[in-house]
Amino acid sequence: MTDSAGAGDPELPAGGQPSPGDAPGWRRRWASFTNGRSARHRAHKAEKAAKPRRKAPWWELPLLVVVAIVIAILVKTFVVQPFYIPSESMEKTLAGSAERGHDRILVNKLIYDFRDPHPGDIVVFHAPDGWDDEPPQTPPSNPLLKVVRGFGQLVGVVPPDGEVLVKRVIAMGGQTVKGESDGSVWVSKDGPKGPFKKLVEHFVYRTDVHDHGRAKFGPVTVPKGRLWVMGDHRDDSKDSRFHCGPNATDDPNPDDTCDAVASTVPVDDVIGKAFVVAWPPSHWRTLGTPSTFESLALGDPLPGEVAGALVLPVFLVRRRRRRRRWAERRSG
Repeated sequence: MTDSAGAGDPELPAGGQPSPGDAPGWRRRWASFTNGRSARHRAHKAEKAAKPRRKAPWWELPLLVVVAIVIAILVKTFVVQPFYIPSESMEKTLAGSAERGHDRILVNKLIYDFRDPHPGDIVVFHAPDGWDDEPPQTPPSNPLLKVVRGFGQLVGVVPPDGEVLVKRVIAMGGQTVKGESDGSVWVSKDGPKGPFKKLVEHFVYRTDVHDHGRAKFGPVTVPKGRLWVMGDHRDDSKDSRFHCGPNATDDPNPDDTCDAVASTVPVDDVIGKAFVVAWPPSHWRTLGTPSTFESLALGDPLPGEVAGALVLPVFLVRRRRRRRRWAERRSG
């Protein structure tokens, strides 16, 4: 059997309710209790406020800044890197003019350690020999300006040193590509005899259907390990079509043939795949692969279990091989 509310409480009469005669005394006792509680609470707050706050050591903020910079450099070096679009060669997919501004894109640097670039990918790559149509970016000699420039490259507001280009992959090694005078582009997975597939290029921007006489080219069979690339702004892009001559010169060969090596980009020179326009906010969007290229990607995806078992060794081998080949070409 349980006691009723207030039973045994010396402050309240039996039954838990004060009798009319005891009401004033009960109120005084209740007020004394609440006032005491409030006083203890105020004393606790005052004691807490009186204690000196622990100051952070002077080196904590600089250390956090250094750690943030190191993390940003590691991410930029191995995972994702921002790039600045300096020219109009990829308009209107990517803005690079005074009229439309200059986009900043994010580039996935890991994806091609697991697979080769596919037709339709927008890739950033080091300009091959003979493709240096514009003077490369050179770092300043002033140490302070070097630091400022390096930070600008880190966040993608300054072009990288050397000549780095961005184009769309049209055909990969083993495929044959050709262009017709009406501006259409055709690709075959089965060599120069075809059959050829006409690309539906809704992403292409042009003001001159003849592309300054470069619309008609090929057929060119792309060597293994290389890529045929073109800019989406076909009137203003010095891409694979403009490097068909000897030593990747702009002049085509006399018989209208195209040097398949000089006009293509080594896969090992590719930095990564552009996957999003990060700046300005009004241009933000992802950069996917147009559906017209879906049937041109070679190979089927591996089952999940097999892919998981192969990912790490393939990643390490391909990354080491690509870095070694690229370094050998540059040093040679």
